[in-house]
Amino acid sequence: FIAGWGMWAFTGRLGLPTLGRGMSALAFGMTSYLVARLGTYPMIAAAAWLPWLLWAAYGVMKDGRRRDVAWLALFAALQLLAGHAQTTWYALALVGLFVLWRWLYARREWVRVVMIVLGLALAVGVAALQLLATAELLSQSQRSDGVDFDFAMNYSYGPVRTLNFLNPDVFGTPADGSYITEGAFFEDAVYIGLIPLVSAFAALFGWRRRRREGQQSALWTDVPFWWVIVIVAFVFALGKNTPIFPFLYRNIPTFDLFQAPVRWHLWTVFALSVLAGIGTQAWPRGGRKTRWAIVGGFGAAAVAFAVLALGLLPVEGAAGEGIRVLIGAVVTTGILGAVAGLLTLRRVRDARWSVLVLIVVAADLTWAAKGLNPTVPGFDIDASAIGGRGYWLNETLDPLQFETYFTFDDYRPAVAKWDVIRESNLPDLNLLHRAPLLNNFEPLLVGHHAEYVDLIEAATLEQRFHLLQAASVDGLYPLTDLSEANAYSPSAWLVGSVCWHSSEESLREALLNADWNPLTQVHILGEGDCPAAPDEVTVEPPFWSGDTGRIEIQSVEGRDSWLVVADTDYPGWEATVYGEPVAISRANLAFRAIPVPAGPLTVRFEYHPWWLLPGTVISVVSLLLLLTLFRISTEYKVQGTE
Repeated sequence: FIAGWGMWAFTGRLGLPTLGRGMSALAFGMTSYLVARLGTYPMIAAAAWLPWLLWAAYGVMKDGRRRDVAWLALFAALQLLAGHAQTTWYALALVGLFVLWRWLYARREWVRVVMIVLGLALAVGVAALQLLATAELLSQSQRSDGVDFDFAMNYSYGPVRTLNFLNPDVFGTPADGSYITEGAFFEDAVYIGLIPLVSAFAALFGWRRRRREGQQSALWTDVPFWWVIVIVAFVFALGKNTPIFPFLYRNIPTFDLFQAPVRWHLWTVFALSVLAGIGTQAWPRGGRKTRWAIVGGFGAAAVAFAVLALGLLPVEGAAGEGIRVLIGAVVTTGILGAVAGLLTLRRVRDARWSVLVLIVVAADLTWAAKGLNPTVPGFDIDASAIGGRGYWLNETLDPLQFETYFTFDDYRPAVAKWDVIRESNLPDLNLLHRAPLLNNFEPLLVGHHAEYVDLIEAATLEQRFHLLQAASVDGLYPLTDLSEANAYSPSAWLVGSVCWHSSEESLREALLNADWNPLTQVHILGEGDCPAAPDEVTVEPPFWSGDTGRIEIQSVEGRDSWLVVADTDYPGWEATVYGEPVAISRANLAFRAIPVPAGPLTVRFEYHPWWLLPGTVISVVSLLLLLTLFRISTEYKVQGTE
């Protein structure tokens, strides 16, 4: 809704009449690019603010008003806070290109560009608290140096999938299990509706005709810009299928930060949606012969579509499911084409005709979205259940997660087996029952945590046992229980022996030593020796009082020890013993350890990130500046939304 409303406002500010605004709003607000990804909330939340950003930026470039700067700052802050860096970066890059285009073409004063930069800077200030936290996480994550080539090229757009612009289900749909190709349906979804797509091409022809006739208005001057965006985004989305994106990955900053080049289609669907609205202004220009030619064109397109798709079908698919899916796609495309063609035979200045066109477009996009976001009944969550920490091995997790429950080609098993899935404690679903898990399905993981998990996956069975024990893992999902082979896997324990390592390579080798017992010796990077570990456990695990923020321990044998805590080491954690600060060392590659003296004592771990105070101050001050900017503006109404 926010995305569609924003497009309505943006195209209204561009000068489009009601039909064009409605066409653009439906095309972008209901595009399969967004609807098929509704399960990825941050991506949708970020993309929804793109038209609002352009609405505000265009207002600044056109009129130079402070109110529009305030709106730009507000919308940019909301997008930054949405939580999807990739979508936000693509959106802001598009805004920057649009501003540059308007500045160069309309010869606006450079001060208006400065106003936009200041507005975006204010947005960064408003979102500073989250941005600083995210920047720290990124610097500590497995993506701090970018992503490797294969990961970056994952989900490159296959040229054959261009057919999805004509029909969203040309290769079937996971909504009913008819999806016949590999890959994720939602990543390749680009459908904006058949009528809007044709209207976008009409904008190109209308621009050429008006250019020849010398009748171009301000609205039509943007058509070349939006078509360049379509072409550039389409080429970028192809990823590894052309030499262009690999070159950009190796030579241009930011292209190595994200996976899935196909997501550049955010530009494609947005630009096509804008063009679809502009293109409606070209519809009335033709006579009756022209409109009949459009009807014939739709028929020819349907035939060409069928022939092309048949040629691309795998041999084994042509005799079975593949041909059935193709027939369905051709039929629906033909029906939509016929309806669209017949609509062109009516007078386009009739209000009822305009409403009918928009109803057909909405019905088309509603049909395209059917079944892509299945739901399950609500249920109560037991928020008190906390047990021992578990772990899913990849060899068990991947087949269960992506081949049994959450299959890319069929969404129905997830709905049918939801009761089982809910109790499965799969990564992130474990949060429903507060069941501790070493796995994490988040895209950004603390780097040394990810390295430790990789170490577990590459280890032998004997090595893996000690690595899991050092991570306080009590059992492997779905059935194996480590406690059968070991007395306990505590969350914190005392050891009397520390082995110091000068390099991570040496430390990793020590962790993979089958004779290592994490309950008797801890491995830490630093200068020092590496004494032999005791043969047996000589200390008892400490007592945890309340939560992980406060630990009470009793040291035995009257000697100094090290307290090892099987929680991920991360900047901002501070430790005190008897109220005195103690330096935290990274233990066993990923966790925390501190030296403690002999005797009974109290240890407190508290999280005090460096960015909390400055981030709060910057965000509060920036928010006050933003409110002041709105206050001193003379108008509060969002222009273009009426």
